[in-house]
Amino acid sequence: MKKFGKGSSSKDKKKAPKEAPVPQTWEEYMEEGVLLEEKGERYATGDKARRFYEKAGDMYNKACQLNPEDSDCLYNFGRVLYILVDFTHDPCQKLALLNASIERFRNALIYDSENPDALFNLGQALQTHAEVIQDHDEDDEDDEHDHSHGDHDHDHGNPEERAAEELQEAISLFETCYTIQQRDLYTAVQESREADAEDEKKPKELVEQELQELSSSAGVLIDTLISASQALTSLAFLVDTRELSQEHYRDAAEKLDIALGVANDGALWPAPEDESASNGKGKGRQDDDAEPLESDEILPASKPVSTFREAESQSDVVSQQEKICEIHLQYSNLLSSQTDRNFQDTGKISEGLYEQSLKHLNVVLRHHPRQVEALCDKGDLLGSWAQGLATFEQGSISLDGIEQWDSKSVLNLGTSDVIAAEPAADAKDGKTDRASRIWQLFASATRAFLSALEVEPQNTSILEKLGDIHWSRSLLTSPVALKNRPMLLNNASVYYRFAWESCKDGAAENVDEEQRLEILLSWAQVLRAIPGKEEEVLRVLKQWQRLGGSKEMLAEMLEGNSGDILQEDFVEFALKKFTKGL
Repeated sequence: MKKFGKGSSSKDKKKAPKEAPVPQTWEEYMEEGVLLEEKGERYATGDKARRFYEKAGDMYNKACQLNPEDSDCLYNFGRVLYILVDFTHDPCQKLALLNASIERFRNALIYDSENPDALFNLGQALQTHAEVIQDHDEDDEDDEHDHSHGDHDHDHGNPEERAAEELQEAISLFETCYTIQQRDLYTAVQESREADAEDEKKPKELVEQELQELSSSAGVLIDTLISASQALTSLAFLVDTRELSQEHYRDAAEKLDIALGVANDGALWPAPEDESASNGKGKGRQDDDAEPLESDEILPASKPVSTFREAESQSDVVSQQEKICEIHLQYSNLLSSQTDRNFQDTGKISEGLYEQSLKHLNVVLRHHPRQVEALCDKGDLLGSWAQGLATFEQGSISLDGIEQWDSKSVLNLGTSDVIAAEPAADAKDGKTDRASRIWQLFASATRAFLSALEVEPQNTSILEKLGDIHWSRSLLTSPVALKNRPMLLNNASVYYRFAWESCKDGAAENVDEEQRLEILLSWAQVLRAIPGKEEEVLRVLKQWQRLGGSKEMLAEMLEGNSGDILQEDFVEFALKKFTKGL
């Protein structure tokens, strides 16, 4: 019988693994870098993945020192640095990694100017850099040392101007990349047709392989067009004039039209798929686009547990359906951005833009009913739509003339911004009054977020969104809202608590300190609206203070923008409590 203890027989002893030889040559550093990258890809997220990517970057760095003019080495190094951006929340670290990545991509293009991968990734890095600098402006010292990208210096101008310059460069890079990819795809299609003409009895396996290669080329071409559309959409929101903005939106839509044409070209894909996915520009079935009214009863919030299971495909084959869905997601994002910009320019909004955006999302959800990104986009869209309608007094206003509450601030609904209107007892001609429609849209947004939560029950952002939307619905003054107000407030409190529990130790991925502070303040605001929760309000505010919250932060909220959800009266209340020492 085997004994448990410190001793062991020679048979039980395992030989210590031999240490891998330390790379010495350029080829060995490159091979080790690729292996470490693959290990990082297997872990995908988390500290282990980050460490593997950092080690891969170190290998590529040493390889570049041995051969600083190798385009592949510079490209690999730049790509790993760009991947590492997703592993940090600190804006300065993000910018440092982005700047280093941009520099490597630029150098790679010096030695291989028509490398489509380097062109595409440089465009992506510039686009991400533009997003970060808009949110976090840096001091002059950081600008002086970190912001010059080779010969392209973006030190001057405000963040929006610098972002616009980088987006314009990214668009130019995507255009060049598309031209090269289109040429290569056309050449491949011609060669395939010529080979088919010469060999009518080509083996089936060879035909399938050639189609897979064509679909792969078509897939990267579509990725480039989608990225160009994203950059144009971002630029359209930044430019000064409405005319130029609308021109950029049109260009962004044209890119997606081309992408959809490529995705629908049956000659480029291994097998035909459900044609409903490629139905024009997202025209779904009528029952998909309709959002039925929810009953007056609000179900209580419960601990989120995932019951959804979906087999993951192990195939590397590019899916025609997946590409079509990606295109429709960007169509929806473009229309949502255009709605925001239209309000900014005119103070008015057309519900037609919301309806078009919703149709594109429903195309995606017909094929992937549990795709979290599409579900959350749908929740945001419907919530924004509802808040737009909720800011106007009841009356007969044409759809093209509705003045909209700031649709960029999702679910920003205060007690002074809602209407006091009763739902119609009987809808005539299938129509509902505005109060009922607001309730309907908010209810549909809630269902979208709950569906997303079924797939990712620990997703802090979804939990926070559910807290936000229940809080916003509790502020409505229609009879159905007043009847359900206690349950809505309780649900909001529960979801904020779940959101806090999912990220309070700081271990949750993609949740930074700013978001955790926001969750706590939102939770305290809801608790304050519930009778008998005074002690809990103070407890949550103390936790907010321990996390880094201060009187100065509250004072800044009052002077500027308190955020999408926080109300001015609550911020004043919290500031008084902190002034008195809680």
